[in-house]
Amino acid sequence: MLKFAYGHKSHSSDVRVPSYGDLTETFPPRTVMVAMDGSEDSRFAFHWYVQNIHRPGDRVVIVFAVEFHSEHDSRWLFSFTESVEEKVGGSLDKERARHLETVKKFSKLLENSKILGEVNAIDSKSPGEGIVQAAKEIHASFIVTGTRGLGKVRRTILGSVSDYILRHAPMPVVVCRYVEKKGCEK
Repeated sequence: MLKFAYGHKSHSSDVRVPSYGDLTETFPPRTVMVAMDGSEDSRFAFHWYVQNIHRPGDRVVIVFAVEFHSEHDSRWLFSFTESVEEKVGGSLDKERARHLETVKKFSKLLENSKILGEVNAIDSKSPGEGIVQAAKEIHASFIVTGTRGLGKVRRTILGSVSDYILRHAPMPVVVCRYVEKKGCEK
């Protein structure tokens, strides 16, 4: 698992936020998972969370479900022209480099937003399963994810990661659909 962190961890169990007058509200710390895949929709979901529901003291964990897209498909198993190690090794090195860049980009997103958090790259059978499992492991208070707005036919055939998360996560899920309006940057 790749991990990058920004900020420092607070040792206090509560975060005090100024309220009206002399009153203060006390919020227990939350762990918020933001599922990202690098798409515009997932970046919108992150920014929506920051602008609308983030509060001081939240620990944000950006989860990136790693998918390896090899230049070679399963035919490499039956090819005897090159060694398997050369074919697979080169493709995996390229994929690792691509995923490391993505994780660094997400880490920079946290840093630029001045948010305490980390980025975790996870590997699983499907992105939805991996995200739900990771949310359980970190005891996330809730999950924020974007949606690409697949049509009914494509969603039925391909499935939807946000739909999977909604149906299987044991914690609340916020699904953000990108809508162009002032005050919400993509």
